[in-house]
Amino acid sequence: MRRRRFYVPVLCLLLLCTSLTLPVAADTESASGETLPPTYQDFIGELPEDLTDRLPDGIFSDNSEEVGSAATQMSDFSYLLQTVLSLVGVRLGSCARLLASIAGLLILSAVCKLLQSSFKGEKIARAFSLCTTLIILLALLTQGYESIRSVTDYFSTLRGVTAASIPLMGSLYAMGGNVSAAAASSTGLSLFLAVFEEIVGRSIVPFCAVCLAFALVSALDPSIRLQTLSGTIKKNYTTVLAFLMMLLLAMLGAQTTLGAKSDTLAMKSVKFAAGNMIPVVGGSVSELLRTLGASIGYLRGAVGICGILLLILLLLPTLIELFLVRLTWQLGASLADILGCDTEKKLLEEFASINGYLITAVIICSVVPILSFTLFLRCASALG
Repeated sequence: MRRRRFYVPVLCLLLLCTSLTLPVAADTESASGETLPPTYQDFIGELPEDLTDRLPDGIFSDNSEEVGSAATQMSDFSYLLQTVLSLVGVRLGSCARLLASIAGLLILSAVCKLLQSSFKGEKIARAFSLCTTLIILLALLTQGYESIRSVTDYFSTLRGVTAASIPLMGSLYAMGGNVSAAAASSTGLSLFLAVFEEIVGRSIVPFCAVCLAFALVSALDPSIRLQTLSGTIKKNYTTVLAFLMMLLLAMLGAQTTLGAKSDTLAMKSVKFAAGNMIPVVGGSVSELLRTLGASIGYLRGAVGICGILLLILLLLPTLIELFLVRLTWQLGASLADILGCDTEKKLLEEFASINGYLITAVIICSVVPILSFTLFLRCASALG
């Protein structure tokens, strides 16, 4: 009976050793330049075409070494600076056209105000002023809709990229023995997607519409003071977003880190038991696990750095566009002040303010996916 009790764990360890030889060979090949998990291509497939056109060719490869070299190229300062300058150059044309449209509308408004004085009847003059002001304000509102649409498009893309990153990180976590960390990361990102879709995705357009409606009413009738109410809505909206993302970041960071530590402790216990019970076979198992952990670490490094850079490059176009459009609205407000168009000036300043809050919302919502890839990159393999 005693011999049988001794043979059972020995047989289990031998089976474990033979089952690990195939993954070690496969992952060692991956580290030397073989294939990444199929979920990586699903992740890349969620990126928009205007971003993929600027990426190195190695990003689209299944070869881990090519992806790693492409990530090295993307992290170079010259590449990032060139990308930013190219994005600024692309957006400058549209912003210049927007500024020209605003300048034309403001000049038309100034001319209409001069014509208003030629009317003898006061009621006719007021009706003419109201009509021209409404036409100009509606034209400005049409121009301001583009910023809201670009933000909603970015949120839709971010949602798809984050959803595709869950199975990618989960598979690489599990390959390294970090099963608890994989479950924690998947749970955290799934909760982020639920909060992001239910709160941010459904509220961003009504939020902007309410702010623009308040601005339009205040511009048409200065006696109706809605500036304080509009400012309160904007500040509380971004505060709620920041609070929710802070809770998600705390949960994701704490559970992923604790899960990784728990997996590492469990794997060390297995190695210790194997080494003590069967010194020769146990040492072989430890070496196999160490080799496997090194290859998984290489895969995680390539995919993790690549994921962080791709999320930053995904954020930059929208962020630069919002900054430039906000600057355009501010320049338009300065021009309206010069021409004496007080109504249009208030509306343009409100557009610039809304763009500022949109920038804040975009940055806040982008932090959680970037942190998840940072945790994934920094989390050591439990097999190592």
